[in-house]
Amino acid sequence: MNEQHHDVVVIGLGGVGSAVFAELSRRGIDVLGIDRFESPHQNGSSHGQSRIFRVAYFEHPDYVPLARRSRELWCALQDRNQQRIFAKTGGAWIGDPDCEIVAGSILASEQHDLEHELLAPDEVRRRWPALNPPDDSVCFFERQSGVLCPENAVEAFMNEGVEAGGTIRRGCKVTRLELDGTGILLETGKDRIHAERVVVAAGSWSSGLIEDDRVKLQATRQLLGWTRARDRDLLKEGRVPIWAFADEPDSFQYGFPICDGFPGPSAPKVARHCDGEPCDPDTVRRSIDAADEAFLLRNLEQHVPAASGPLEHATVCLYTLSADHHFVIDQHPRNAKVVMACGFSGHGFKFCPVLGEAIADLVLEGGTERPIGFLSRERLG
Repeated sequence: MNEQHHDVVVIGLGGVGSAVFAELSRRGIDVLGIDRFESPHQNGSSHGQSRIFRVAYFEHPDYVPLARRSRELWCALQDRNQQRIFAKTGGAWIGDPDCEIVAGSILASEQHDLEHELLAPDEVRRRWPALNPPDDSVCFFERQSGVLCPENAVEAFMNEGVEAGGTIRRGCKVTRLELDGTGILLETGKDRIHAERVVVAAGSWSSGLIEDDRVKLQATRQLLGWTRARDRDLLKEGRVPIWAFADEPDSFQYGFPICDGFPGPSAPKVARHCDGEPCDPDTVRRSIDAADEAFLLRNLEQHVPAASGPLEHATVCLYTLSADHHFVIDQHPRNAKVVMACGFSGHGFKFCPVLGEAIADLVLEGGTERPIGFLSRERLG
C-alpha cells in the first residue's frame, strides 16, 4: 500500500465535510478530504437542487446564533463565486397557531429579537397568489429565509479548499480507522494514511466509522419531486417564497419557487419533512412508485394549486437521524483526535459554513467559541 501523511483527514465531502475541508485549508492545514463517491453526488443528503435556509429556527432556539452566522457566511460564499448558491426568497410557514413550524418560529424570534411578520390568510393570498392557506391558519413570514443550492455549494467549498492547498480523493472508501501511536491510521483499498486528526462527516455511512454506543444513527429514505405545474408564472422566484404547510401530525409539506441559475429541473420542487422509511444507505430503493408520488403530492392541490400536477421528475435522498433529531458534533469519547459530525437529521445543510468554522476549531484547539455545546454527545443518555 502507498503511505501518506496528513495533518487532518476529513471523511465525507457532503455539505458539512466539504465546508470543514475548505475551512481547514484556509487556515493553512495540510488536509485531505475523502469521499467514497464522486462528490458532489446523488447518493447521500447533499443534493436535490435546493435546500431551505431560515434563521427563526422552530426546532430549537439555540440554533439561531448559528443560523445568523451561517447566513453571513453563505452570503460571503455567494459573493466569491459565479455559480449561484443562495437565493434570498423569504419563507412562509403556515399552519395552526400552535403547530411546531409556527409556534416554534415565533418562540425563536422572540428569544432572539428576529424580524418577522404574522400574516392572516387573506394577506398571504394577496401577496402570493400561488398560496392558499386554510382560513383558520396563520402564516409566519421571515424575509431572511432563502434557498441554497447544495450541489453548487459543495463544489464551491471543495474548489476553495483545493485552491488553498487541500487535497481531495474521490471514489475512495475508508475501510479501517484506528489509533496509530500518537495519531490515526486510515486504510483504503490502495493507501495507508497517517493523520494527526480525523473528522468523520460521512453522513449515513458514519456509524461504521464512529462505533460509539451512545450515538445511534438511522438512515431513512426521503423523496423529492418536481411537478408539471398548472401555473409556472406564479411560482417563479420573486413571486412566491419558500413555503411550508403544517398539514399532517407527523409530517409537513414544503416547496420552493423556480430559482434561476440552479441546476436540475426548471419546475417547482415539493417534498415532505418526516422521519421517512428506515433504510440501509447502500441498498436503499432509489426508484419512485405511485405511492411515493401520492405521498409527495398529498394536499398540494388544496394549498398550492398553482403547483398542482403530476411529477415530471423525482429523486431519493437520505436523512441520517440521531435519537433526538439534533446534530451530533463532538470529540470521540475514546479518542479526542477523532471529531464526529453526524446525525444532521434532514435540517443540517443550512449550517454548513458555520459548522465548518466550529468543527475546524474543535479539531485544532479542542473547543470553539461557536455555541455548539447543546449538540454534544453528552445529551444522548
